[in-house]
Amino acid sequence: MEENNNLYSIKGSTFQAIELPAIKEVRGKDYMSYGSDNLFPQLLIDLYDNSAMHHTCIDAITEGILGEGLELVGEEYINSNGETIDEILEKITLDYALYNGYALNVIWNKEGNAIAEIYHLPFANVRSGKRDEEDKVNEYMYSSNWANLRKYPFETYKSFDSTDNKKDNANQVYYCFNYTPGNEVYPLPSYAGALNDINLDHRISVFHNSNISSGLSPSMIIKMNNGIPTPEAQREIYRSIQDTFEGETNSGRFFLTFSDGPERAMEVQPIDSANDDYYVTLESRISSRILTSHRITSPLLLGLHAGGTGFSSNADEIAVAYAHFEGTVIEPKRKKILSTFGYILKLAGYNVSMKIKPNRLLSMNQVTDQPGNISQDAPNTESTETYPDEI
Repeated sequence: MEENNNLYSIKGSTFQAIELPAIKEVRGKDYMSYGSDNLFPQLLIDLYDNSAMHHTCIDAITEGILGEGLELVGEEYINSNGETIDEILEKITLDYALYNGYALNVIWNKEGNAIAEIYHLPFANVRSGKRDEEDKVNEYMYSSNWANLRKYPFETYKSFDSTDNKKDNANQVYYCFNYTPGNEVYPLPSYAGALNDINLDHRISVFHNSNISSGLSPSMIIKMNNGIPTPEAQREIYRSIQDTFEGETNSGRFFLTFSDGPERAMEVQPIDSANDDYYVTLESRISSRILTSHRITSPLLLGLHAGGTGFSSNADEIAVAYAHFEGTVIEPKRKKILSTFGYILKLAGYNVSMKIKPNRLLSMNQVTDQPGNISQDAPNTESTETYPDEI
């Protein structure tokens, strides 16, 4: 019998970096592809769900934009599902923070002189049709699952048009997004430069969880020097070792072996792994890049602080950081949402000035000049007399 010299094989995995989506026309398709697999928005959802740091940043931006809610209008019902203007605003704000865009389903009345109903459309479920000779998009497609179009085929809607809006064209999609050079039909998220760092944040969390749960791998190699047992015996030995030592609850146990000579004794060979400093440095780098991509200058804004000191000793830093955050991140996004959503609301008959009351980050009633507290010159985030973001 020919001897089998390939008893063992080792395979390595190839690291797959996240690439920016390829936005292009696909032959035979009516829509523009949003990424190579047309699922880039779904990737953004996965990153949002799996990275704690990124999730917190998105939520902080969303809550900052919404502030304490709309003034004058907000509680009025806006569709037959019983949703209010505030509820629609909350949904499109989260979409805008996550995707850099949002989508609405607007339905005109029979006369075509006013919008009768407004519905939120999950941005990840909308795709753009191909552009015409004038580079205009005339229709959008909606599917609840673009990964399975056989079961969930898309429906086609006319793009928003306030002049051609009667009969079959009364049901339209309003697709709003921030322009990015080179991407005329789909947006890129504002944090696009940190996609791999966000993914790495999740992967490291899974790695550490796996290490704790598995216990043995890849921390050691166990060598049996007393012969090669049958496959069934090998599996039984493996299960026995796994059940005895794997997992966080089995930490601290010891090996007890018996042999009839040192040459037949079992060997346990540790595998060197990266030291703790490596992971601390890596985590710090990832956190810094994620915060930078969201333009959050201080982790204190997310409730993160080091050194065991309380937040009161960092009040000045919090106030200055939030003022910067409000001016460079929150206000521009809020202005975009209010101007575009406000335009749709005016066509629905809400011809009023929309105002959002900013969040009160810190109480200014406790301002002192003592070190570690907010000075009198700190930004007053409690003032409610003026609203810079309104239309």
